[in-house]
Amino acid sequence: MKKQKTEQRVAPAGIMLLAKKAGITSFSSLWSIKNALNTGKVGHTGTLDSFADGLLVVLSGSLTHIVPHITGFTKTYKAVVCFGKETDTLDPTGQIVCEGSAPSKEEIEKILPQFTGALLQLPPAFSALHVDGKRASDLIRAGKEVHLEPRQIFVYSNKLLDYKAPSQEDPCSYAILEITCSKGTYIRALARDIAQKLGTCAHLSALRRTQVGPFKLEDAACYRELEEFTIENALCEKTKKRNEGLKNLERGNEKDCEEKIRDIKNHFMVISPELASVCGFEIDILKKESEKSYLNGRPLSSRMFNRISTEHSADSREIAVFYEDRSFAGMIKLNEDNRLNYSFVVHPEKNKFEVFTWDEILNGDFPVQYMKKGTALTVGSFEAVHIGHAELIKSTVEKKDFISGVVTFSSSIKKNSKEIFHLKDRLSYFKELGARFAIVIDFDEKFASCSGRKFFEILKNQCGLKFLAEGKDFKCGSKGSCSMEEIKKLSCEFDFEIKEFDFVSIDGIKVSSSRIKEKIQNGLFSGLKEMLGRFYSLNFENCHWKEKSTGKEMSIFETDAKSEIILPKDGIYKIAARFADDTILHTDLQVEKNKISVFLPTINYANSLASAAFL
Repeated sequence: MKKQKTEQRVAPAGIMLLAKKAGITSFSSLWSIKNALNTGKVGHTGTLDSFADGLLVVLSGSLTHIVPHITGFTKTYKAVVCFGKETDTLDPTGQIVCEGSAPSKEEIEKILPQFTGALLQLPPAFSALHVDGKRASDLIRAGKEVHLEPRQIFVYSNKLLDYKAPSQEDPCSYAILEITCSKGTYIRALARDIAQKLGTCAHLSALRRTQVGPFKLEDAACYRELEEFTIENALCEKTKKRNEGLKNLERGNEKDCEEKIRDIKNHFMVISPELASVCGFEIDILKKESEKSYLNGRPLSSRMFNRISTEHSADSREIAVFYEDRSFAGMIKLNEDNRLNYSFVVHPEKNKFEVFTWDEILNGDFPVQYMKKGTALTVGSFEAVHIGHAELIKSTVEKKDFISGVVTFSSSIKKNSKEIFHLKDRLSYFKELGARFAIVIDFDEKFASCSGRKFFEILKNQCGLKFLAEGKDFKCGSKGSCSMEEIKKLSCEFDFEIKEFDFVSIDGIKVSSSRIKEKIQNGLFSGLKEMLGRFYSLNFENCHWKEKSTGKEMSIFETDAKSEIILPKDGIYKIAARFADDTILHTDLQVEKNKISVFLPTINYANSLASAAFL
């Protein structure tokens, strides 16, 4: 028997900011992301030593191709430097090899300007640099001598943030330095060189990376798990013990709690034109008529693209390409002869649609990227999702600067009321109309007591509400006490735009869910398509059919009606039956005493019946 492969979804092209903890390697930290995103295709853009903590910029999916670009960004660190003792590794994990004097705050401040600008730096012997194909640190541990050559680095700024003078208990002095530097700079070596210039020795007690190019540590997943970066915390026994005890942590030993996994998922940023621009790329939008040529690898021409203006120089050689729906299409580059060449191509994916529960919203489990961009929402039960509802949803989709979403309920908010469509069918239609996500609320007693003001405060603070589309008769809050007039006042208080829609009418009669429900119950399907914008249909997925009677050409197959869905009155109706393979068959459907029967050729047809549209 063949073993089934574990299914892994294709990792979307995106960027993850992760706050790495001290005591584990950068590689081990990636396990949390692989676990949360269910993918193995991730890569970080700059290693942090195991004793250090701070920002890791992680790329997933096809974006792993641009790791070298992100690696080249300038970086900012905070370092606690211990003056008066040096270790063989120049960090807290090594053995003390020499001792010296403890310089004063004034002496340190005076010397720092000499360690800015272009510098030649000798890398630490204990480093990941390769010598004759082996890591320098491995050769040192094996008792062999290592000779490294000085390398040019650039230090943009070097500031003293805090200082601790020597005491009777500790003869060393300590300083927190904030350093912004180029790729390849070793902060350990910088501390060593500063100390040598002061006539003493030093090593790092703690190190934190706070920024990589435009990306900041405070925007990273798990940032709240890091303790405050102070001299006292760097010196406390707990921190030292943690650094020593967790130093050899292996991948797989770290147990991620659900909260951490949610935090990682919420901080995942799908690559967008705005994000690509932040990364320093020019932006091209691939024209619809050029998609086929682009995907087939035909020669590139500037006529295939529309350029989005950015702040980058016009001679930028690396260009991020996006489809017209703003999904990532790959990278191209401008060669020295000014010809466009492919770097890599990303084929278009099906529209992503996410569903969140109200509890997830209250717990802060909403994507940070959506929050920052802002959301365009419409709220309602959407029992029928008729043409009036479609106008509301389309208006949110048209707000291209925001992420469009629908806030709805898992079932009818009226007690003992049957539904026109299953929640699954409603969500499918929201997606078809272009919405990016839905928030599904269970209308229980707790939610029913929520005031309209509190409801919109949550949508603003937890979902980034920027635009709201609603019908003029919309109400919300406890017992429907919050009318559109009140919501307009709240839009000023919470700073979101509101667009009010009038009723949609056909032949002078208002289109409404109650009118549609009445027509269905009476078996009157004339004009229903006009009100819904599509045929009224029943979902038959997962129904269990049994043969009721057999004819020469057609048999009757029967199933129990789902009690929560409204049905037309007893009778026989003409339908278009759609099957799992998308075959369409025109036949009859009978409703009788909460039983549904269809006339079909075989049991295989019945078992693959997906839906039936009433004609």
